[in-house]
Amino acid sequence: MISAISTPNSYALPTNAILADQSQLTMLNQELATGQAISNPGGNPTAASQNVQITQQIAALTLDGETAGLAQSSLQTLSSTIGSISSLVQSLRQTALTAANGTVNGQDRQALAISVNEGLQQLLQLGNSQTPDGNYLLSGSQSSTSPFALNGGTVSYEGNAGTNRLQIAPGLTIPTSLSGQFLLMDIPTGNGYAAVNAASGNVGAATVAVGGVTNLAAATAMDVQNQSYSLQFSTGSAGASGYAIVNASGTTVASGAYTPNTVIDVAGSQFTLQGTPAAGDVFTIAPAKNQSLFQTVQQMSTLLSQGGSGGAPGAQFDQGMNNILSNFNQGLTRLLTGQAAVGSSLAQINAVSQTNSTQQTNDAITQSGLISANLPAVATAFEQGSTALQAALGAFSAIQGMNLFTTLKL
Repeated sequence: MISAISTPNSYALPTNAILADQSQLTMLNQELATGQAISNPGGNPTAASQNVQITQQIAALTLDGETAGLAQSSLQTLSSTIGSISSLVQSLRQTALTAANGTVNGQDRQALAISVNEGLQQLLQLGNSQTPDGNYLLSGSQSSTSPFALNGGTVSYEGNAGTNRLQIAPGLTIPTSLSGQFLLMDIPTGNGYAAVNAASGNVGAATVAVGGVTNLAAATAMDVQNQSYSLQFSTGSAGASGYAIVNASGTTVASGAYTPNTVIDVAGSQFTLQGTPAAGDVFTIAPAKNQSLFQTVQQMSTLLSQGGSGGAPGAQFDQGMNNILSNFNQGLTRLLTGQAAVGSSLAQINAVSQTNSTQQTNDAITQSGLISANLPAVATAFEQGSTALQAALGAFSAIQGMNLFTTLKL
């Protein structure tokens, strides 16, 4: 029987099969070369889509990590700056304690005043500290503005009450600066609720030191309601000294005999009476007011330069130093609060960075499972495919040889 003569249609089926085998081998060869199973999204659209999502998530985590690094650097510089300010204030406080010693003479006070003025300049310099890239740490959110300026003997704040913030994780931002208004300017005097001052006309040698809070509700009420009292000394018929606490309405709310180191309680705050008062001496007890650390340092310098010694002038000097020490204590408390806030932010960065690092590792493992080729299996498939392709090419060559002349020879 004579075989049918091949036509173009008889070549179509084997040709398409060979082309498909060649395409499969090309894909397998690419997987062997790159180690990745997803070279063409169309080959596995689900895995490709998941890979895109994971790639985007890894990129976002990487960006957050870089931002967290910037935030950490700024906060570490801020923490160091607050630490330096705290050390300076501690040193100034120690100078105040030294000055309060009765053995310090006028010449020594002048030397201490020079030291305090130098401390003021240091405080101003530290307040205007910057990050390595030039951003001011204590200007609030106005990082390009120098926060503190000394004009006409008065330090003013040029920043604002805000903070700069950076995102360290999706939906999570942390402050990378502080407001100098909070940290150095708005510092309460006295014990934070009440402060005491001596009348300028006092002729005795008594002082009154504010102590701690004994009744928070009463101390808060005094502050909120702006209650003021006067502590008045008197001399009885037997020559004994006494004191009376008189409110703003002129009503005596407490009284007693005076002896040195008498401790009294006024509106939830404790006060210690010392020295030798004279009849008619008056001390004002009023709600604490805010003043800057700069003002406290300047007041200390003025007191050292102009303060008197002995008797009433000495008592006024001692009263002033008592108040300055109280103000420094409040300043140190505020600095501690600022340092705690910075420490909390740094701890948050560390925690989030560890979480992000773990997530990135997990994402990388998941992504590797999606896109990494099983090289041993791919190599086996490539070898088998190559063998099959060679066989197909041989068969196709044989078909091509089956033409009219070879058929007629049969």
